[in-house]
Amino acid sequence: MELRQLRYFVAVAEELHFSHAAERLHISPPSLTQQIQNLEQELGARLFVRTKRDVKLTDAGIRFLDEARATLRSAERAELVARRAGRGEVGRVELGFVASAACLGLLSFVVPPYRELYPLVALSILRMETPQQLDLLSEGRLDVGILRPPTRYPLGITATVIARQPIIVALPQDHRLANSDAIAPEALADESYIAPSYETDLGLYRHTAAVAQQGGFMPRIVERAPDLFTTVTLVAAGFGIAIIPESIASIRIPGVIYRPLAQHTNQAELVAAFRRDEKSPAVKAFVQHLKKWSSQSQVAARNAALS
Repeated sequence: MELRQLRYFVAVAEELHFSHAAERLHISPPSLTQQIQNLEQELGARLFVRTKRDVKLTDAGIRFLDEARATLRSAERAELVARRAGRGEVGRVELGFVASAACLGLLSFVVPPYRELYPLVALSILRMETPQQLDLLSEGRLDVGILRPPTRYPLGITATVIARQPIIVALPQDHRLANSDAIAPEALADESYIAPSYETDLGLYRHTAAVAQQGGFMPRIVERAPDLFTTVTLVAAGFGIAIIPESIASIRIPGVIYRPLAQHTNQAELVAAFRRDEKSPAVKAFVQHLKKWSSQSQVAARNAALS
């Protein structure tokens, strides 16, 4: 039995007229008659009583009509789900993000419009640092990671830059440079630094190294912190200073102040990392959504700079 036969049967049952049903189905009346006869033979039951004056459903036809309609509705739902899945409109996306992405406002800009566009996609977001995101992406337990770009990505992982921001200095509030409008890198030569606790090629340590290189010194690392919130907390407690992305200045902790760097053009990047051979349409759609947002935000930033 084919869905086409069910559609033919339902059309005749609703019209109770073979010619009208054939016109509705865009086939010839003889062809429709043959299809109904084939269906009845397959079922071993008469579905219609046909006379010269009218067409009526048999008892078997009445009962079969309800089931035929239900089957067609289920088939239509299945087709719709398949089409939506193919377009990335249903599914699940596991998203990881570093804290500075939230401080930048990236999630609040990106997630609500995505959920409005794709209400049937289950989106789960988890805060985690860059190394953990890269591990979970490789293991297939995370779909997209918003993270700081490493020097090199694990095999099979690729990424696209979605945001850039200036590098600034976090200082204890009683620091000798606290009242400076902008701090030259060479003025930080004798400072104690708080740096990430993970490998130097996975995240923000490179910016500390870049500032030190520009200032002509080697940074003296006195503390390691697992995340930027802890980093700023240690700065506030007087353990040292930290080179951080500008968005972290939104973390207001008593005892810490933030100052820009003078003559330092390096920027901290955020990337969207994902598997190169990703098969899920929902994940692909989310990555495209991120790329579109990034492109639009960059255009807006350029227009603002020119105005």
